[in-house]
Amino acid sequence: MAAWIVAGPHALILAQEYSPVVEDRVESALPQAPEPAVQETRKEGWDLSAVVSAAYDDNIFLSARDPESDVVFRAVPSIAYAKGDAKEGEGGFVKAGYRPALVVYARNGSENRIDHEALAVAGWRGKVTKVAWSGLVRKLGDATAETGRPTDRIEVDNEVRAVWMPKEKIALEIAAGNRQENYSDDGLYDSNETYGEVAVRYLYSPKTEIGLVYQVGRLRVDRSDTQDTRQLTAEIAWQPREKIRLVLEAGAEHRKVGGTSETNPVLEARVDWTPRDGTDLHLAGYMREEASSFYAGQNSSVRGFTAGISQRLNRVWSAKLEGGWESDSYRLVSGTGPAGREDRIWFLRPAVACRVADESELVFYYRVSDNDSNDPSFGYAQQLLGVEFNHAF
Repeated sequence: MAAWIVAGPHALILAQEYSPVVEDRVESALPQAPEPAVQETRKEGWDLSAVVSAAYDDNIFLSARDPESDVVFRAVPSIAYAKGDAKEGEGGFVKAGYRPALVVYARNGSENRIDHEALAVAGWRGKVTKVAWSGLVRKLGDATAETGRPTDRIEVDNEVRAVWMPKEKIALEIAAGNRQENYSDDGLYDSNETYGEVAVRYLYSPKTEIGLVYQVGRLRVDRSDTQDTRQLTAEIAWQPREKIRLVLEAGAEHRKVGGTSETNPVLEARVDWTPRDGTDLHLAGYMREEASSFYAGQNSSVRGFTAGISQRLNRVWSAKLEGGWESDSYRLVSGTGPAGREDRIWFLRPAVACRVADESELVFYYRVSDNDSNDPSFGYAQQLLGVEFNHAF
């Protein structure tokens, strides 16, 4: 049962395509499935990989009024270690990885930086119980769609989850976690969210798993009232055929801020389909509420989707086309002041890849994106043309 694995918030897949460009909200906020690795990560032991890329970017800072172009180089080594099996058998398991990213600008050398990402999963699995901790730390400095400028920040995500299976087809879960976003710019607003969760899951058939999840949380944002949330969602993981898989979580969230409250829908969904050997398609979507890091006392209603197709052309060449759209609507939930900003973001990214060896791949890509904001100080248009080399040692 997929939901019982407790594999952590991010998959440690090495030698995968590393996003070689400044990500906008659409790509970074989507429910993701791991990209196929050039070489499968070992079940145990060490794994090393690296991605090197160069891209011409006509708007490196996502600026609305003064776009600046440059050539951006990235070098991204990755190292990971795994011991034990979190899915099968009994005993302890651990999985950890670290991925720094050196970002160098040809003409804007003062913006050169090193981003960092470290993540780990550790736990113990028995016959009917499982306990696991997962953690993620990121230090990033790329430009964001919300701020419209380079934004230095640290993101932290921790969760402890316990699973008990009193019967063969039933699992009971309890979890607690914390998420933080901390900004170096004093003009931006840090956030700290703590949550607790209980869930029951039932294996209806070998191809269908259903679940019910209840979560309570408290979100603290600088210079804003505390936000208390209660969320109830239903889940289904359905695989009617070997080449089709649907994962859906949908429900509602009640959010209380100061003396006001509101109820909003929440959704995360993804469909993956392999109609024939060498062809893969996916469609994913999401709906949720987020606290703004740019506007004091404001939240954003986030709605978006992405779709993509990957086609193997022959033993050496493959092609991929991805696109997505997102809507971000800001509104005041605490304090006073102007609100009402709305962003409409879309992107399209075609790419072709050449497998130059069993462990190496060369990718050529073009990416165009646009943020149509009703605030003239924000929004952007961006085009990139780049190449990346991907190798697993």
